[in-house]
Amino acid sequence: MTITLEGITWDHPRGRTPLEASIARYRAERPDVAINWTARSLKDFGELPLEALAERFDLIIFDHPFIGQAAKRGLLADLSPHIDGAARGWLDAGAVGPSWRSYHWQGGIYGLPVDAAAHVAAYRPDLLEQARRFPPASFDQLLALARDLREHGLWVGVPACPIDAFCMVLTLAANLGQPAGDGARFIEPQFGAALLERLKQLVSLCHPSSVEMNPIQMLDQATCGDEIAYIPYTFGYTNYSRQVAGKPLRFTDIVAAGALGCSGALLGGAGFGVTGRCRNVAEAAHYGLWLCRPDYQRTHYLEDGGQPGMLQAWNDPACDSATGGFFTGTLRTLSSAYLRPRFAGYVPFFEESGIRTNAFLKGNGSAGDLVSWLNHAYGAALKAA
Repeated sequence: MTITLEGITWDHPRGRTPLEASIARYRAERPDVAINWTARSLKDFGELPLEALAERFDLIIFDHPFIGQAAKRGLLADLSPHIDGAARGWLDAGAVGPSWRSYHWQGGIYGLPVDAAAHVAAYRPDLLEQARRFPPASFDQLLALARDLREHGLWVGVPACPIDAFCMVLTLAANLGQPAGDGARFIEPQFGAALLERLKQLVSLCHPSSVEMNPIQMLDQATCGDEIAYIPYTFGYTNYSRQVAGKPLRFTDIVAAGALGCSGALLGGAGFGVTGRCRNVAEAAHYGLWLCRPDYQRTHYLEDGGQPGMLQAWNDPACDSATGGFFTGTLRTLSSAYLRPRFAGYVPFFEESGIRTNAFLKGNGSAGDLVSWLNHAYGAALKAA
């Protein structure tokens, strides 16, 4: 009897093609298992409630902030009973920064680290060379670069659509040594207001479409056009550093906003989860572990367009060469990434915070008022969790 597993991922080559390509390989080893993958948009990946997906699919590629909500409502299966000691050993040894830990919640394991990412910086070497400029090492240098590039018809760009505007707040807070959401209050008011004003100053100097763009849109524009020379905060995508159509980017550590170097970049990535509706959790977990195997990750998974979640791939010179130095350029940032809150109720707070932060960056409202709302709303979300 054939076991059929229906999966939902996100609609980008990084999220879709390595999974689609894995189907035939897995079936060659497990002939009685049929797998189908469907894709949803990046926006839905970050915002769409898991409830609707958990009713329709067995497998789900998801964002770790949903963990608390998913565990509380039984939307994802706890995979820990299906991860033996040997697998746990190589998962622990192969963790890239807090990526593997991000799927652990209150004693359970609700995801596998099939894909790893964090906020990093990206730039077009040819355009910076054209302008006789170099990647900045500090936030003040970043502001100066944004001004200088305008003299050459070039821009700094940042993905600052609602969700990504708030992602930058989280990165800057952690990079400045005061991670947001570490206690009952979201952020210290004076620090938060100064941070928001600093971010607003940066965005005012960036490409005018920044406040409408997500990372994929920004990276697409940077590789297909000749306007955006530098992106200080974006989630890394190996797809844009490979020798493919367009002009490849070089990825590197985030700009240091304070004295902590590249520490505190917001953790991203994507986890492999099994929904509560799945009738074959053991087989689903076996497939997820098969995808995460270090040898598979550093060969087929990368070659098929994926962004590996295992350290063995990140440390492999062949993988690094194939991606234009992506892994050596960003591993330090990912290793010290910031893991945001994941409690039930955090995602709705995150979404509304993004809308309000984006509005502030467009000139609506004050930094003080936004900080007051963030602290009040965060406290209310914690109490309701």
